[in-house]
Amino acid sequence: MIKNKLINHNFPIIFLLLLCLSCVVLHSSFGRPLWIDEFLHFAFGSYKTTPEAWGMISQSILGVNHGQTGIYMLINYWLMQLFGANTFWLRFPSIISGLFLFLATLYLFRLWGLPFLWQVMGILALASQTQLMYFVGEARPYMPLVTAAVCTLGYYSTPLSQRSRPIFTLFGLFSILMGVLFHPYFSVYWLAIIVFTYCQKLIEAGEKFSVYSVLEHVNIPLSVMGTIVYFYLGSLTWLRGRPDFEFTLDPFQFVKKDQLIIPFIKWGHFEFLQKLLYPFFLYPFLIVTILILIVIFSKNHQRVYLKNIISPVLLIIMALSISIFLSYISFRSNYWILTRQWVASIALVSLGFIWFAYKVSKLLWKNHVILAFLWMILCFAPIGIKFTEVAKTNSQLMGERLAKTATLSPESQDSFKDLESIEYFDKPETLKSWLSKINAANNSGKPTSDYWVSLANKNIQQGGKVWKGFRSFYDDSK
Repeated sequence: MIKNKLINHNFPIIFLLLLCLSCVVLHSSFGRPLWIDEFLHFAFGSYKTTPEAWGMISQSILGVNHGQTGIYMLINYWLMQLFGANTFWLRFPSIISGLFLFLATLYLFRLWGLPFLWQVMGILALASQTQLMYFVGEARPYMPLVTAAVCTLGYYSTPLSQRSRPIFTLFGLFSILMGVLFHPYFSVYWLAIIVFTYCQKLIEAGEKFSVYSVLEHVNIPLSVMGTIVYFYLGSLTWLRGRPDFEFTLDPFQFVKKDQLIIPFIKWGHFEFLQKLLYPFFLYPFLIVTILILIVIFSKNHQRVYLKNIISPVLLIIMALSISIFLSYISFRSNYWILTRQWVASIALVSLGFIWFAYKVSKLLWKNHVILAFLWMILCFAPIGIKFTEVAKTNSQLMGERLAKTATLSPESQDSFKDLESIEYFDKPETLKSWLSKINAANNSGKPTSDYWVSLANKNIQQGGKVWKGFRSFYDDSK
């Protein structure tokens, strides 16, 4: 009897955790071959020692790996040394970051007081953002950035009375260090989240502004430590400079200037609501929204309603503003505007909308039950449909990839036998021969990057250590 009660009590938690794990698996890219951006990380696995790998990582950040802290690459180097040529371990930092993202999301939902059903919809909404969730299975530092931003929001949303507990001290340390170590963009989110959560406290708790309360909220020791690490690491890597893109790159090459609003809204920040564009969702949603606005701005409810919904609205506005700011930086730097630059904001918008939708339904439930019920249906249905499509597509892709995965034929294994030998590349003439083959492939019309990636995928298929020859991609003198 007691056992059944415990199971019933813990069922929501177990269900949510399993749902989070399932979403991570769906987006983990199991079976997907390596591509050039991931190869840039993979190639560092060919170096002998950590100092040697870090030296080349630091040098590469002045060129092809510009704008990065290099920590993800260094972790990839260590993982390749431990587990050899393997895409799962290459992508492991992103996969585990994806799991932490969902766990931090659940924590935020608890702080915001969302009931079980709304937490489920929040997880589904986040998992439906394909422009974001793709990076769960990508060996690049975007998912750690997203996770750090959401964890930081969770930490600064935690009441001060709880933050002094050891578990939350570690949580804050983890959040900030993950952000400053993995991505330069984190500083923008860090500052914005501190300002947002402090304003939220003033609005919702009715506290008065004071310098002492600001300093207490910021957590000066943590902030000083994070800032020192951020700029010290930056001085070793991304702050030293970048390639000159002037007159070489069109900022609107991938996101067209005259169509910017479509990827920004429909395919980016609000992809989980994409199905609202269908007439049988859109028109009822607009009608219900107008009715809700009338209720909110009526004289009897205006102050109470606005106070309750202002925080999630500000969170959404903050996230969208940061995306616009980052795109503007790319534009001013003559660099491409890319949807991956918005990933942390995409996550925050998803969470902000679910928080907002719940707040509205809660306010309506006491006096406008039918309106609240319609609002919930019109929010839940598009999210459920979108998630179902994403889950089905990703499941099919994973199955197809795994079905195509096959070991190399004996002939192929023999032809690459020398490439896995560490001694094979110890002589300069061997490296010259290797590079001449690469150049020949390029001269024949096949892009060099494709040739490198093809070799890397053969190395992964065959297993074992990362072939030493890949170090010639970055430095042909070693």
